[in-house]
Amino acid sequence: MKYFIELLNSLKRGVVAPVYLFYGEETYLREQAVSRFKDYLVKDGGSGLNYDLIDGEAVNPADIVARAETLPFFSDKRLVVVKNPLFLKTRQAGESISETEEEAKVPDKEKLLLNYLENPLTSTCLVFTTGGPVDKRKKIFRSIKKNGRAIDFTFLRKGELGRWLAQKAGAAGKKFDAEAGDAFLGSVGPSLQNLVMELDKLFCYTAGREVITLSDVRRVSAPGVEDNIFAIVDAIGGKRCGEALAGIKEMLAAKEPPLRLLSMISRQFRLLLQVSDLTGRGCSAREISGRLKIPPFVYQKIASQCHNFDQSLLIGVFESLSELETAVKAGRQEFYPAIETYLLKLCV
Repeated sequence: MKYFIELLNSLKRGVVAPVYLFYGEETYLREQAVSRFKDYLVKDGGSGLNYDLIDGEAVNPADIVARAETLPFFSDKRLVVVKNPLFLKTRQAGESISETEEEAKVPDKEKLLLNYLENPLTSTCLVFTTGGPVDKRKKIFRSIKKNGRAIDFTFLRKGELGRWLAQKAGAAGKKFDAEAGDAFLGSVGPSLQNLVMELDKLFCYTAGREVITLSDVRRVSAPGVEDNIFAIVDAIGGKRCGEALAGIKEMLAAKEPPLRLLSMISRQFRLLLQVSDLTGRGCSAREISGRLKIPPFVYQKIASQCHNFDQSLLIGVFESLSELETAVKAGRQEFYPAIETYLLKLCV
């Protein structure tokens, strides 16, 4: 949340860079940022005179430059927003390329855009926004970062999510009881977009009552992201590769961001390792929950899942997933082909 607040504070102070890249999994905050920029910079009510919204999957980069070089009409600023630009996405899995090679391979149609990014107009605010992973080795990314700002819209941390949830509930005249808040966040996941939609349903279900209970959450919320992750990890533990991949495909089809999915699977194996280790040292359930800062009902699920793995398998899977996560974040590999290859090897 800190990056979002700092961005809005800069906007309020009138500190506006000529070019931005908003990327990352937190869709709700990315869209809120674009909306705030539009409210602040576009003085004609968004009639189109000083605002352009461009489909980055279909546009020619030369068209972006043409829009960006158009001077504002009776205003100090123009806002040009490019959604999902293809030229910032990661390369195909297994395609390794250095920054020097990347520069040499810049397509001709992108060179005009690169030239603009090296000397952008201060009267235009050009915003690229995408939820997918971006290739940070690309010259376009480096040019945006050098001459403007590249902001990674990450999911909020657990503590931030808890405070956000309490604030939303309070604004509606409600509050969550001891375990209900954790259960709700665990069921829905950290996406604020999903949380807003699920909160509306929960508030309607508990109309006339102030306190939201664990029972309310379980009745209203469908099996959530964490439940699906538990099922995938169970399948990996049983070396049921097809079942694990089917679960992953299902979550991708439900628009779960690949990096978020990989991060959650890695986190689950880290928790399994920690619970297994602490149990072996003779720690009680309460001690383990306290040390790992997880609710008791989450601990119970993890503890039961530990029986599916021996220590060496847990360590091997966790290390491999950590390496895979690093490669996907850096743009060296694409998520699904990489996880599919790894799981097929694991299950042989």
